[in-house]
Amino acid sequence: MSPSKIGRSKTEHMAEDYRIAAEVVERIRRGDEDVLTTEDFWHGLDDLTYTEPGSPAAHSEK
Repeated sequence: MSPSKIGRSKTEHMAEDYRIAAEVVERIRRGDEDVLTTEDFWHGLDDLTYTEPGSPAAHSEK
């Protein structure tokens, strides 16, 4: 296992990710974190399309 560019191993990165996720789960359990329903998350996303930055369409209004 080789260290990353900032000197931490993959295991250390994974442990940090796990710690952060556990903190978020605890905030959700306490009711301190807003959670979207699946429907709310996907609502309106069908209307979105990716536009290449700098293209004429990126500057147009719907």
